[in-house]
Amino acid sequence: MTAPHTDPRLGTILDERYRLDARIADGGMSTVYRATDLRLHRTVAVKVLHAHLASDPVILERFEAEAIIAAGLTHDNIVGIRDHHVSGSTAYLVMEFVRGLNLSQSLKSRGRYTPRQALVVLQAICTGLSVAHEEGIVHRDMKPANVLISDEGRIKVADFGLARAATAHTNATNFLGTAAYISPELAKGEPADERSDIYAVGIIAYELLTGRQPFSSDSAYGLAFKHINDDVPPPSALVPGLSGELDELVAYCTNKDPGDRPQNASFLLSDLKQIHDSLSPAQLDLGSETLGGLKDLIPPATSAHTSVHEALAQAQEYRDSAAAGRAANGADATMALPAASGGAEGPSAEDATRALGVPGDQTTVLGGAGRTRALGESRDHAQAGPSHTEAMESGPQRPVSARQARKNAKAAAIAWKKDAQIPTHQLAPRTPARRKWLLGILLVLLASIVAAVSLFFGMGPGAPFQIPTLKGASASQAVDQLAATGVQAGTREVFDDKLERGLVVGSEPAAGETIRRFQGLTLMVSKGPELFAVPNLTGRKQADAEADLKTAFLAAGKVTRKYSEEVAKGVVLKQDPDSGEKLRRGTRVALVVSRGPAPVDVPSLAGMTPKAADAALEKAGLKGKNAGKEYSTRVEAGQILSQKPAGGQLERGSTVEYVVSRGPRMIEVPDMQGRQLAQARRELEALGFKVEVEEFLGGFFGTVRSQSPAGGSAPEGSTIKLVVV
Repeated sequence: MTAPHTDPRLGTILDERYRLDARIADGGMSTVYRATDLRLHRTVAVKVLHAHLASDPVILERFEAEAIIAAGLTHDNIVGIRDHHVSGSTAYLVMEFVRGLNLSQSLKSRGRYTPRQALVVLQAICTGLSVAHEEGIVHRDMKPANVLISDEGRIKVADFGLARAATAHTNATNFLGTAAYISPELAKGEPADERSDIYAVGIIAYELLTGRQPFSSDSAYGLAFKHINDDVPPPSALVPGLSGELDELVAYCTNKDPGDRPQNASFLLSDLKQIHDSLSPAQLDLGSETLGGLKDLIPPATSAHTSVHEALAQAQEYRDSAAAGRAANGADATMALPAASGGAEGPSAEDATRALGVPGDQTTVLGGAGRTRALGESRDHAQAGPSHTEAMESGPQRPVSARQARKNAKAAAIAWKKDAQIPTHQLAPRTPARRKWLLGILLVLLASIVAAVSLFFGMGPGAPFQIPTLKGASASQAVDQLAATGVQAGTREVFDDKLERGLVVGSEPAAGETIRRFQGLTLMVSKGPELFAVPNLTGRKQADAEADLKTAFLAAGKVTRKYSEEVAKGVVLKQDPDSGEKLRRGTRVALVVSRGPAPVDVPSLAGMTPKAADAALEKAGLKGKNAGKEYSTRVEAGQILSQKPAGGQLERGSTVEYVVSRGPRMIEVPDMQGRQLAQARRELEALGFKVEVEEFLGGFFGTVRSQSPAGGSAPEGSTIKLVVV
């Protein structure tokens, strides 16, 4: 069983100031550590450039320039830069340490954000980005991993290490940001500006609202291809109930044309505030029952913050520990010193010298007679007369404590022991002839090594090589072309919807990147479009069938509806192509969906009895329902008076309501004898009777003499005969 790999840098101290305590993250160019600033006794983050990159002067120059760019951005929503160091062998950047999580880790644990949570985070991101955009700086690698949420609730944008001045319009072929968030113009190798950051923020907005990225692929090239050609779907397609304004926000930020996006983070910040104010509390807090509120985004504190008094106590503890270590290392030397006589044999306590800089650096020292001299000055010259420092300290000295005196004595003993090892005279015996020949051979070997190294890194396998654009070339031609320049290329097959099988899709590293010739590269070769099997959709509901097609990376095509006596309404009857066939990604599949049984004619029920009406409806494939009875002077009692609907067509199995006649209403016949004809007519007609008049002797007086029937009750609408005299 192999031992776990440990980072050899852990525990080391950079420039006697930054102690590397724990590894935080690894990247393609650097490693980030949690570190302690031993001078100011605070926790910081240190990004250390990989060793093989720290030897490249071009990369070092860019690293230093980017440190200066990032250090110029000061804002509460941007991770601050504290320090940086670039030398021939080491390069690192010291940053503010943020306790908490990055947005990617938060999304992984939470799933997705409510609209309120997402808008607050996006406003904080755009606030930090707007500071950079106002300075003409483009981040170029915006992604959730570069957004930090502290345990105090602060949101900060990190890693401006890929930033460039927007006015420089650095060509994107020199570097591609993280493929999942890359803008179309960057993916196509066109110049990038602030609107490229806005596109990435739009992808982050989609991921915050839905919990997933809009595109997926097996390769970075495949993702870049989708960002160039495919539209970002609306978030509400995955999270029903989301406001349409949030869909418009994502579409606005991720428009393929940079001119149709917000022009910089300040413009987008204004839009975000307007959307936040326009949404109702219910729209903002959609899903808050499970996702919580704003306070739930704050990660729990993993360690207590160090107060000022604790930092001072740690500083004193560190100084005491360092002093004890120096004392222990110099104990033997102190015992070997002669008595302090002030002579030339050794230094006295008053001559003690304490170094401030790198151990052994004789140019940065403090006080002490006979101890200060310039770098490279001979020992004898330094002891020949009093130096400027000796003249300054010849006057009265401030008294020191007993403890300080002991420290000075121990430090002086260590320094004296080191000086005692330096010879005071140079013995120069005659160099034998054999030694001269040996020295000549060594010089020749050294010159040969230098020439070989120069050839290796100048014109040989170690020479820099800028990867050409090989897209569309045949794999064999590309391999031969690279081999002719001394670069070995491997191949890896990938699916591609546009290039034929055997043609180069791209390379890793990408075209435009600079590598050493001996490193080689990998060519991604097309194996044609990826094909997906059509699922069996027959018998599935239309919505389920469309979801199955989406899962199979296909799409629903034309939908035709057809009546069916056997298949329920909304269920797929047929599909084209059939199941099992293999199609390209996104190919549409036509569906034939059942409309249910065909409609039937509604029969007329007039004059039928309820029993006969039910039988007629059942024969037609319908159902009958007696809706009650009503009086009628037109239809006999017991027959159908009316129906609803009265005609037309209905789906098989539908219900037809009908009303049964009660016949005419029976009304009491009033006695009209002795009344005038006009009055009698009005009253009888008002009751629903018809009036028939017979005149006796010419009806001169207009008075009702008799009537028939003369009393009792009669059906409504029947005729009352009046005899008038």
